[in-house]
Amino acid sequence: MDIFIYTGSKPEHRGNGVGYTLQYEPTSYCVMLEKRSFSIPANEFKTEYERFKGLEHYTLRIEKSSMDSLVNKLGDTSKYKKAAAEYFDFRIRKDITLIEGSDTIPCSICEPDANTGMTQYYTFSLGFSNNNGQSTQSDSQADRIILFNNKILHTGDVKLCIKEKDVKSIPELKM
Repeated sequence: MDIFIYTGSKPEHRGNGVGYTLQYEPTSYCVMLEKRSFSIPANEFKTEYERFKGLEHYTLRIEKSSMDSLVNKLGDTSKYKKAAAEYFDFRIRKDITLIEGSDTIPCSICEPDANTGMTQYYTFSLGFSNNNGQSTQSDSQADRIILFNNKILHTGDVKLCIKEKDVKSIPELKM
C-alpha cells in the first residue's frame, strides 16, 4: 500500500495507521542547525559547509503514538517493544535507501534524535552519500524517493518522494 500525501516540501505517508514525514535539509540549513545561529562568520561557515557537503541530509519522523498502538495489537508487547527499540537504535539504517533517478543509494547515516523518548515522534537524521558533494544526477530532473523497507512494524514498504523542482526552488543562502 503506497499512499502519498504532499504537503509542500514535506511528503507524508500513512501505512497501517502509522504516519511518516520526510524533510529534505540543504547543506547550508545543516550548518545553521549545527551552529544554532543565522549569523555565522564566512570562514567558519565554509569550514562547516565542507564537512556536510558530501551527504544529502533528511529528517524522517515516524508517529510514535500510532506506532505504539500498532505494537500493542501484536501480542507480547514488552518483547516487541524491546525488539522495536533495538531495531530503531541499531538496524533501521540497513532498511532505508535513497532512489534518485536511476541511482539507489544506501543510507550512510541514521541517527535517532535524543528527544525520541519525550516526543510524539521517532525522529531520525538521515544522510546519503552524494559523490563528494556532487549531485548523483547532476543534469537530470530526478525526484528523490526515500524507501523504507519496514521490517519491524509490518506496514509494508514506505515510499516518500521529494520533487526535484521543490529542491531546486529552495533559496540559496546569502552571506
